[in-house]
Amino acid sequence: MKSYKEIALEEVDSTNKYLIDNRNIVDSFTFVSAKYQIKGRGRNDRSWLSDKGDSLLFSLLIKDEDIVKKGGYLSLITACSIAKILIENYHLEDVKIKWPNDIYVGEKKICGILLEGNIPHYIVIGVGLNINQEKFVGEYRREPTSIYLEKHYKNDINLVKNAVFAELFENLTTEKDYLSYYQNHDYLKGKLVKVLYNNEVVIGVVLGVDNNFNLILKNKEKEYLISSGEIEIL
Repeated sequence: MKSYKEIALEEVDSTNKYLIDNRNIVDSFTFVSAKYQIKGRGRNDRSWLSDKGDSLLFSLLIKDEDIVKKGGYLSLITACSIAKILIENYHLEDVKIKWPNDIYVGEKKICGILLEGNIPHYIVIGVGLNINQEKFVGEYRREPTSIYLEKHYKNDINLVKNAVFAELFENLTTEKDYLSYYQNHDYLKGKLVKVLYNNEVVIGVVLGVDNNFNLILKNKEKEYLISSGEIEIL
């Protein structure tokens, strides 16, 4: 039976970079967690800022080609797994998943997910989940929140980590279909958005996602299937 391994670090430049740099000597299904990231990153090389010891910061290396080839669908599985923990274990309300890789509570961002790799050889799933942070200093594209700010009590980060790792490992290594779960927690559905697609700015209403996790966008001219892109809500 498959199992996962964990490397726990006090500090690292980036858990994603650590696994990418060491992918040839680290086993598949190894989680690397850190109390602090010096150069934590989000999508499009944005910084991911967090106070030391207040967030769950980790990355997971996968080298199983049958799983790696699922590509962007791994982002959906990861987001659904973490959303499920937030709802069922920590009783957060109005938890939504913003395609393709963020988790919101109401209109505030609580978790970001970043996939990097070389398909079909390997993929690294990076996650930043705000747990005990009380204040967020700086400018953010979307107002952040944490479990503490939502529930007003501190949480044991190791307990959150163990629950997330177990849930994510199980869901990545079994044939569970999380598309319907995502559809029930779809943040973008019904919203008017703008996205850069094939060097064209497309504005339309989000209808949902298809079976391949493509975003379905419709305007007066046509219907689009968006496989990736930066979404701006209008």
